[in-house]
Amino acid sequence: MHDAMSERLGVLDGMRGIAVLLVLWFHVWEISWLPAPAPWLEFLPETGFIGVHLFFFLSGFVIVYPLLRAQAAGSQEPGWLHFAWRRFIKIAPSYALSIALAYAVGYAATERAGASPWNELWTHALFVHTWWPQTFGSINGVLWTLAVEVEFYAIFPLLWWCFKRRPIVTWLTMLVVAFAWRLYAMHCCSISFQMLGENLPGYLDIFACGMLSAWFFVRYGARITASRLKAAMPLLSFAGIVAFIALLEWTFSQRFDANWKVYPQVPMRALYGVTFGAIAIGALCAPVAWQRLFSNAPLRFLALISYNLYLYHQMLARELLAWHIPPYVGDPHGNPHWQVAYTVIAFGVSIGVATLLTYGFERPLLRIRDPRLVATSSGHSR
Repeated sequence: MHDAMSERLGVLDGMRGIAVLLVLWFHVWEISWLPAPAPWLEFLPETGFIGVHLFFFLSGFVIVYPLLRAQAAGSQEPGWLHFAWRRFIKIAPSYALSIALAYAVGYAATERAGASPWNELWTHALFVHTWWPQTFGSINGVLWTLAVEVEFYAIFPLLWWCFKRRPIVTWLTMLVVAFAWRLYAMHCCSISFQMLGENLPGYLDIFACGMLSAWFFVRYGARITASRLKAAMPLLSFAGIVAFIALLEWTFSQRFDANWKVYPQVPMRALYGVTFGAIAIGALCAPVAWQRLFSNAPLRFLALISYNLYLYHQMLARELLAWHIPPYVGDPHGNPHWQVAYTVIAFGVSIGVATLLTYGFERPLLRIRDPRLVATSSGHSR
């Protein structure tokens, strides 16, 4: 499947596919109220928002991984300008297109009635829309995570400077800062915890767990896979899965509290990060048979289209409801046939649109080379 220091890690692609599936299920369930296939699985759709935590963990892992590989090999680290270009071409065009389409179909107006379009646009353009109540959740509610991601990218050079010298100390510091920030957000003022807690400082521990997992894998992965410990790695991964499910069930058990999606995360987010680390490290170092639980064609496909699937799924799901697709009269939530039909259509339309945009818009843009590299190649050819 891969060696311990390969550039592309199929296990992480599979985990990304799981993350976007959880988020998709959660947002469609919010509209359909379709029960899970079995009562004991009900916690899965209702806690699917935790898939965002997994996205942040994976971002922490993959952003530091090539730097750690270069450090381990004694080679030159990738340049920061190239780093910025790759993230710009991956994020910005699709992000801008989703915003334009949200306004074009009238979704942005229904998402936050009365908000100033000018304030919405400039704060989203700078990825700071999560810092003001008037723009938090405006245009398209899922875009708050893009602000968190881009702000993390902006401070990452400083984090890397610290991390490559003292990885454990940096990890612990990020955990403490995140926990302190969430405590402050819960007690500080009249601004809602959701707004403050859902900004970058409140997720630093999740990113930190991804970074530390990458460090551990680069430092010890090859040794583990070359030793008898490899056979025990599925147990570590399985233990992480069990712990993750236990955390989801505990979060679900708090649902009768008005703030069940936010306040329990004050102490719990770092624990989610640790469970993700156990799942990832265990799977990355495990025999191929276990890796295929994550690195398989369906999950890799979902990972491939995950960005556009994330950008559009909630907008599409709500527009389907607004357009009465499938048809309904009155309140459809008591109609199980409508719930099933709506869920199937919402999943299918979201995945279909994401596939078209990924192959027709995102991937062609990703083939555009860094202008500095093009200029250098042209100079050499002359």
